[in-house]
Amino acid sequence: MTEKPDETSILTTRENQIAADYAQGESYQQIADHLCLAPSTVRTHLATIYRKLGVSSKLELRDRLAPVATTLADLPIEHPNRPEKPSIAVLAFENMSGDQEQEYFSDGISDDIITALSRSPWLFIIARNTTFTYKGSSVDVRRVAEELGVRFVLEGSVRRSGERVRVTAQLIDGITGGHVWSERYDGQLEDVFDLQDEITRNVVASIQTTVHLSTIQEPVERASRRDLTVWELTMRSWHLLYDFTPESYAHAKTLLERALAIDPESAEANMLLSLINHHIAIMGFVPDVQPAMDAAYALARRATELDDRNEYAHWALGICCWGLLKYDESLAALKRAVALNPNCSLAYGSLGTLLGILGRSEEAITNQEIAIRSNPLDPSIFFRFSGLALAHYMAGRYATAIEWAERAIHRMPRWYFAHFVLAASHVALEHQEDAAIAVKSCQDVLPEIGVKDLYRVPLRDPDKLNELRVRLFRAGFS
Repeated sequence: MTEKPDETSILTTRENQIAADYAQGESYQQIADHLCLAPSTVRTHLATIYRKLGVSSKLELRDRLAPVATTLADLPIEHPNRPEKPSIAVLAFENMSGDQEQEYFSDGISDDIITALSRSPWLFIIARNTTFTYKGSSVDVRRVAEELGVRFVLEGSVRRSGERVRVTAQLIDGITGGHVWSERYDGQLEDVFDLQDEITRNVVASIQTTVHLSTIQEPVERASRRDLTVWELTMRSWHLLYDFTPESYAHAKTLLERALAIDPESAEANMLLSLINHHIAIMGFVPDVQPAMDAAYALARRATELDDRNEYAHWALGICCWGLLKYDESLAALKRAVALNPNCSLAYGSLGTLLGILGRSEEAITNQEIAIRSNPLDPSIFFRFSGLALAHYMAGRYATAIEWAERAIHRMPRWYFAHFVLAASHVALEHQEDAAIAVKSCQDVLPEIGVKDLYRVPLRDPDKLNELRVRLFRAGFS
């Protein structure tokens, strides 16, 4: 058999670098910064790359650059079937202002529409972290609808000139490609929240009218976003949260502390700072994780007190309880988050992880599957995969646990917990050589890792926890 040539060989060295960085999720600005280019130059290079490779979306580019699938983690994902309930994907609104610094503004418009749509239990909404992977690409709406398994796609643009803002939005039938609804909104920047609420209500009402549903009852809540500057700071911090690096988290902490200095009662800023501290702790970005865990808990409690209807605040509270052994409080908080927003994939996924920690494997799997289905391109999906690995491990299905742990490691090599489940599962199957290989792979990326780190996300059952601990020692962890 003749070996298939490397199609990326037609790209220049710089084009290969830009293509790889963009496919891995970097923005135009990030690529421009580390290659010392203008963002417009990066955009021009990407247009050339798309033409040379014959691709039309970031997803296609990522698949083209990926090596031939040799493991379960590398296998392509089949396009999902459309759910029975009306389904929609909201693409990132295009920033037409010509100022990359305003990117967070157009992203915020899209994010708020997604949040409001997600509050309806009658709609199936693809989460922002999946739809935003198409950002900056020239996409075919029908192809996007097929790839994400939805009936409708919402796209739009934001143009900011001085203190005036113009937002356009259009709803497209993903099957026919025809326009279902479109509208243009003009307003003053000082009235940006009212403008966003108007857009959101009209978008949701139009979608629900189209699918014969009742009109949304509540406007988008703004109790935690009374000041635009605070909103800008929190929007930037959301971007940094999904970088999963110590540097990004340090930057986010600075931004959020500034936001809280302006408005200490911002539920959004308190919640995001809680999430940053939580991820610093569980990712092991500080020598002593306890202070970060304590700070995350206090900030999340404060966020829920400031805005009890903010599902993300309850989600933050739920996940930061784990390392503090507050399992019952975690369960209540995550259930509250799901109740507030039936399409909050992060809450479903974290609830699934908690249920795995509690040993309720089948419930854990159900919740993780809901999270993955509604947010298949989530940058943090490795948490969902390791949650499934844990659930199967706790149920004694070690071979399946290995498959999901490998998927998690493939997405995030630095996620220690997936390595632990992988090594322990091999030990449970008496695959000692494979367990040793798993330990070596983990230590290659996390040289300081040890069994002591298991207690960042401890199991509730002391016998199960000790069993896992013993298996990790047998695998070769110190």
